[in-house]
Amino acid sequence: MKIKHLLATCIAATALLSSCKDSPDDAPSETIDTSGNLYSLWVTSSTGSYLLTTNDLMKDTLLSPNNNKGIDITSHLPAAFYGVYAYNHHGKFYLSNDGKLFSQHEISSDGQFRETNNYVFPGNFFMGKVLDNICTKDELVLTKTAGTTNTTKKVLEQPIYYMNTNNLTINKSVTVDIPMIKYVPKQTNGADDDPYIVPTSMTVRGDKLFVGHKYRSNITRTDIIDTAYIYVCDYPSLANGKIIKDPRGGFTAGHWEINKPTFLDDNNDLYILTRRVGTSSYGLLRIKSGETAIDPDYFFDLKDFNVFKNSSSMIQKLGNGKAYISPYVVDPANKKIIADLRILAGGAEPKTTMNFMENGKLYDVFKTDESKWFVYEYDPETNSLKRGAEIDPGVTWVYHVNKIK
Repeated sequence: MKIKHLLATCIAATALLSSCKDSPDDAPSETIDTSGNLYSLWVTSSTGSYLLTTNDLMKDTLLSPNNNKGIDITSHLPAAFYGVYAYNHHGKFYLSNDGKLFSQHEISSDGQFRETNNYVFPGNFFMGKVLDNICTKDELVLTKTAGTTNTTKKVLEQPIYYMNTNNLTINKSVTVDIPMIKYVPKQTNGADDDPYIVPTSMTVRGDKLFVGHKYRSNITRTDIIDTAYIYVCDYPSLANGKIIKDPRGGFTAGHWEINKPTFLDDNNDLYILTRRVGTSSYGLLRIKSGETAIDPDYFFDLKDFNVFKNSSSMIQKLGNGKAYISPYVVDPANKKIIADLRILAGGAEPKTTMNFMENGKLYDVFKTDESKWFVYEYDPETNSLKRGAEIDPGVTWVYHVNKIK
């Protein structure tokens, strides 16, 4: 598992982010009403990690770790950036803490972050993709960040776990065997490279499973091979697997953590985000509903747009043919940009790992040039953006916007 390099990179990034100014000491307080529908924002600062809770994301208030809206969760995380290996499902928080322990938490009635259960994996485990469209309240379907390379079979053995959320046991597990390329790629100096597979997405659509994956170099620890690879097989049997690929937009974008770089539109067409090696040049491929081949007549080139600049947010389906690919609202079928939310936000940049949809509206967190953080609500129906709660300027990142049921 190639986790050490990723951790070192994230630690460096976290150190750079910690240069924001200190939190104010006179932040106003707000009583947490746990009887209502609560919302939380997972934030980090130079002092630790916190869940900031509120009854109304759009209330004109200040959310801060320094008042009673801030629940300290630092002790539950080996490092602040582990928010990329965490998930909220029906109000419960799921953490992969130390490479083996998978734990379930909730916010208790007295406003504490309480562990309700845990499961210890026998080997390396950090939470990777969640197959959210086939999860239920009682079962979380997920994978780990990276499987095991089987050099004899020349495949990546990528497990999928069906986790019972009531007692945190595994109902079942299956393994997807993703074939590796049959040639040896070269480094820029002409020497042989040593590639390995990183799964970037997992999507179940009907009776098919689509696994986007990319290649990285064991030598340079960077992305290599500018081709999108997607493994397609029957679901749930995992039989009749095949690799489909396309070179038009680069590799399948994303990495092995929670972020989701694919989405299904209202027609059940599957869109896959791509990226060119060493660039911020993105694009979209499409696999039409009922098909298992990449649409040769479709490619949405996003190279002229700053997609995911300063953000690693998951793609969000908005409905009515629209999707949110931070910072843009797009009409992918017609290859159109509907709105740049930075413009609607007066120049502020969206900066989250996991945004949130409720009642047809998108909630994301933006940071202004003056280092102020605000929750914004986007209404796709009216193409309008409204500013809500302010977040303490001492935070360095916002990982999740969640609803707690």
